[in-house]
Amino acid sequence: MSNTENTMIEVYTGLSWEVEMLKTILDDHKINSFIKDGYTGTIAPHHSGGTAGAVKLCISSGDLENAKPIIEEFLENKTE
Repeated sequence: MSNTENTMIEVYTGLSWEVEMLKTILDDHKINSFIKDGYTGTIAPHHSGGTAGAVKLCISSGDLENAKPIIEEFLENKTE
């Protein structure tokens, strides 16, 4: 495994429930992810990068190729 496969990259930013839903979908496909700014996005949304309530979902860059179609489908099916 190369160092680039260990690089964590942000793949989605949204509300806490959206990030949790996408994380569950990725987990179901055996793609590990972690939530960044989950606590800050919930407790102090004004400190989470300018988007009220924004929470970030990150994965290993080595998983991006497998995660990309899953994330794209999630975005296509998401309603606002």
